[in-house]
Amino acid sequence: MRNAYLIMVPLWVLMFPIRIQAQDAPVDAAEAPPKSWQTGAGLGMDFAQLFQLNPRQGAGQNRIGLGGAINVFANYKKDRLAWDNLSSWQFGMQRFGSGVIAQGTTTKIPFQKANDELRLNSKIGYKTSEGSKLFYAANFSLLSQVVPTYNDTELPGNFPKALTDNSLLLSQFFSPAFITISAGIDYKPSDHFSIFYSPAGGKFNIVRNDLIAATGVHGNPVERDAAGNIISFNNVFSQLGSLVRLIYTNKFLDDRLNYTSSMILFSNYLQNPQNVDLDWTNELALTILKGLQLSATVNAFYDDDILVQITDYNAPNGVSGLGKRVSLTQQVLLKYSIVF
Repeated sequence: MRNAYLIMVPLWVLMFPIRIQAQDAPVDAAEAPPKSWQTGAGLGMDFAQLFQLNPRQGAGQNRIGLGGAINVFANYKKDRLAWDNLSSWQFGMQRFGSGVIAQGTTTKIPFQKANDELRLNSKIGYKTSEGSKLFYAANFSLLSQVVPTYNDTELPGNFPKALTDNSLLLSQFFSPAFITISAGIDYKPSDHFSIFYSPAGGKFNIVRNDLIAATGVHGNPVERDAAGNIISFNNVFSQLGSLVRLIYTNKFLDDRLNYTSSMILFSNYLQNPQNVDLDWTNELALTILKGLQLSATVNAFYDDDILVQITDYNAPNGVSGLGKRVSLTQQVLLKYSIVF
């Protein structure tokens, strides 16, 4: 367990910086130097609701869905130094139907989790020479969850709290967490595109909670007996490999349409290097009014050491066991953004 906490240290080191400056005399705006820091935030919400009283046959069932996303960025650029920081959290809940979960029970149909992704990214670079497009750089990224997730044998789905004594804790904050730390070269041919490459980067799959680690589904090493039962486990899976991070951002339609994409590719030198891990985020945002945007996000995730729920629309609750697959997440939001 101690290793898991040691890995967490870089998270606090690379969190968004806080500037403290003395109050100087006012400077004429025409003479003021360019701002070194650019900071901003965005808050988005999505809501879907349907209510029926004494519905007709075949009319369907009640539903309600609540979701949101928040992102905060802080970027520094001065002389040959550039430091980009981004934090985001996407979360959603939903409930289908009404009443109790089954005949003869008093347990109401609960809300279940629809989405939960916490991300932190930080990249710092120093130009190799004045006017160069190459930077000596270091990159840090974190992917985790915030709200606990439970599974129950009596009711299929993922829930934020235990429903019965048979509920199984599947995940919580830092169980799991996926951290990459790497150093290399960052190439920025324009303000819209950058390619970061590290020939020797570290990736850590962390499962802080022992009960969750014992399930062996989050990529942490486990040992099984002849019958396939897990008899021991580690909370941290450390990897060494090659890492590439590509970032593209641009504006269209007179700056009313914004597109941002970030992709991280990682190949583990020590185990199956031909199977490349993927973490790819995309956001397309259309400005409706000043500060108000209609935003769509699409994220893709694959880790060769992680088992995900296999979608099968012919299976109960749309899930047919666990396996290695690309995981896709899509969300549409009405978002308010501000730069300060």
